[in-house]
Amino acid sequence: EYIKYTKRIPLTEDYVPTEEENQLYNGMSEYLQRPKLFALPTSQRQLITLILRKLLASSSFAIASTLDRLVFKVTKLLEEAREQKTAQEVGIEGIEQNFETYDELADEWEEDEDEQKDKKVSYADDDILLMKKERADLEQFRGWAKKIWKNSKGDALLIALKKGFEMTAQLGAQKKAIIFTESTVTQSYLLSLLSDNGYRGKIVLFNGSNNDVKSKVIYQDWILKHKDSDKISGSKTADLRAALVEYFKEEAEIMIATEAGAEGVNLQFCSLVINYDLPWNPQRIEQRIGRCHRYGQKHDVVVINFVNRKNAADRRVYELLDQKFNLFKGVFGASDEVLGSIESGVDFEKRIAMILQTCRSEEEIDSAFDALQNEMDVNIQSNLRDTRQKLLENFDAEVHEKLKVNIRESKAYLDTYDSWLWET
Repeated sequence: EYIKYTKRIPLTEDYVPTEEENQLYNGMSEYLQRPKLFALPTSQRQLITLILRKLLASSSFAIASTLDRLVFKVTKLLEEAREQKTAQEVGIEGIEQNFETYDELADEWEEDEDEQKDKKVSYADDDILLMKKERADLEQFRGWAKKIWKNSKGDALLIALKKGFEMTAQLGAQKKAIIFTESTVTQSYLLSLLSDNGYRGKIVLFNGSNNDVKSKVIYQDWILKHKDSDKISGSKTADLRAALVEYFKEEAEIMIATEAGAEGVNLQFCSLVINYDLPWNPQRIEQRIGRCHRYGQKHDVVVINFVNRKNAADRRVYELLDQKFNLFKGVFGASDEVLGSIESGVDFEKRIAMILQTCRSEEEIDSAFDALQNEMDVNIQSNLRDTRQKLLENFDAEVHEKLKVNIRESKAYLDTYDSWLWET
């Protein structure tokens, strides 16, 4: 049977943050680079810093809700330190509700400081003064974030979505788009934004809990529709996911999904993938796009990404993911050899996080990314050479074996034919 190979068509939507957004970003970046922070648990400093940077890039609403938790934590820590001069080293309560992949990342990020988790820490008077200063800074950042109601990237999404639907219409595809975000708070913001701009009633959410009112109604309707059929598995989680996917296929135009939507669902009826938040882990990106760009897809898949042109690190991360991993264009996307050029997606995330944590100027950022890119070039070429060699070796052996089999079969056939001639 003839298999039609569809390709990925990339579309980049640039945006420029407002002065208020830049102020918040620069203030938070400086804060996260400080050598000592009380709001972040020492045992998870690298991980939480990464998550805060991701939430900061996601939306003002995502970082504002997390800043609430940071202010609360430092306030509580300050009270304990004043009374007892010691306090328990604890995590940030509720952060996993905003950033769903927190638990998964925490398992993958094996940090050297794990032994410090949950231990008692002693504080001097100078530490208490620093805590007060840190709390004041966090309150200021929170105030800035809560004043930003209009997000530049959100405005860019409205433009990009229109372009994307125009492109998929030209390709003959259905009017379907999946938008990925890394934050459940941003997911709610996008639902409101799109509902207010012509898409009300045409959106379905997909996340790790799916406990919003509409999802519950969709699930109940699906159960009634498919009662007495083998579509109902009996697992509420699996059936709820199936119900939401079916609703997206038959009713909705847009699915706004967290990372939960990048795993275990087939969306080959959708030809528009929008990475509102772009993971730094290339394997996660490949997994996202692979929900739509897979066997059974009848149309080319448009992949939209957003780039903050005022942010050197944002530009360089996108260039790496696009040019070196080849994630967004072509028939096959990122090859195993290219993805194999990094030890793991988590290690790659750590490398980027380290660049952002240590570089303080655009020149330093460019230099660090140049070094990372050169290192990747060497690894990619090495992997390609190894794969090519293995392919040739295995191909030769396989061809030889097939030829031997064909010769034996042909000889046996001729012997049988010759015998048959003599018998007749």
